[in-house]
Amino acid sequence: MKQRITLKIAGKETQHLVDAEREELVRAAADRINREIDSLRFDFRDQGLSEVLSMILLSEETRLLEMEARNNQDTNSVLRRLEELDASLGEYLSR
Repeated sequence: MKQRITLKIAGKETQHLVDAEREELVRAAADRINREIDSLRFDFRDQGLSEVLSMILLSEETRLLEMEARNNQDTNSVLRRLEELDASLGEYLSR
């Protein structure tokens, strides 16, 4: 079931419609974004909000791509191991 929640990101309140079971995750994500904004605004005082948000977006997208690549490697490793086990089982059963 979806519910409407209010989040404040970069000082601006916005309404979001989220699944009830994802609310905690969405709120945690908003908190994480706000902490990152505060950190980058301190480090890059001369940059505007849009530049800070661009840095955050690039950082998070890079992290997501790294996680996807690791997941693909893990999946490929599991598939190779399953193929090895299948071959071993096939040899055993054909004796």
